[in-house]
Amino acid sequence: MLPRRMKGSEVLCILLSIFSIPLPINVVDSALVEFPNNTAVTGTTNHTEFKCESDEGIELEWYMQANNTVRRKPLSVGHDFKDEGAKTFSRIQNGAPGKFTLILSIRDESAQTYTCREPDTNQENSAELIKMEPTKFEKDVNESHVILACSVNFRGNWAPELELSHNGTSVVDGVDVFVVPNQNVSSTLVIPRHNSACAGHYSCTTRFHLRGKPDRTTDNSVPSYMDTSTLTVHVEEIQEMHPGITSDGNSPGSVITIIILSVVLVAVAGGGGGATGIIAYKKQEIKAQCRCQLYKEPPCRANCSW
Repeated sequence: MLPRRMKGSEVLCILLSIFSIPLPINVVDSALVEFPNNTAVTGTTNHTEFKCESDEGIELEWYMQANNTVRRKPLSVGHDFKDEGAKTFSRIQNGAPGKFTLILSIRDESAQTYTCREPDTNQENSAELIKMEPTKFEKDVNESHVILACSVNFRGNWAPELELSHNGTSVVDGVDVFVVPNQNVSSTLVIPRHNSACAGHYSCTTRFHLRGKPDRTTDNSVPSYMDTSTLTVHVEEIQEMHPGITSDGNSPGSVITIIILSVVLVAVAGGGGGATGIIAYKKQEIKAQCRCQLYKEPPCRANCSW
């Protein structure tokens, strides 16, 4: 029997095994060496840049995801836009092989989550863009209370937080906070008008904390944005008493005792037909009602007295 003729591939394998020549293997070992960070800016800023770069010069993909949406949308691959609407607020800049910078105009519709993805390795990083407006801090004085209202409008998937302080000390108890996603955060503090200790300088600061970051966002940096607004509650605004602070029957409240020093001039007849005046101080207790539900029990602001 004649020997079987060997195939070319079999001869190659034998030669490689004899001379220990390794087979060429194409292994992709690229990585993202630069990626976007969470950013919060005001509308007075024209644009911001989200940079992303692959160390192997690979064309990168960008995705975007608006607030309260389940799926992200393709924005671009390399220089090519996949979403025509995104062209109205973004453009792609290719500064070097594998480096694709997303340049975003600061507009309501551009405040989204952006993801940079390397298609060969599926490695990706996402970051938030938040558009901010100035912090507003106002006071309203009525018959029984001084109401401090702080608010900030924003656009994006990450809501900022408002922090109130009184004469440099943080105020937490009694502060009501309300958040409307992708729109507004408001904070309210109601002060009863019965104690001059409540007067002073108040400030409201807008800032971001890591606890507010959306779970889907991979970047863990906290936007450095901070904006503070201040106002003053004057002593005369807080000391004046009006009938409005008494019980109106709508709320049981807590009874507090307010001590008012009344000056009584007592005339005492003196010897020799003269008259001598002495000043006597009499403590007069006036009971008033304070609505404890304004201060978030417990402990109900120590029975509503500051």
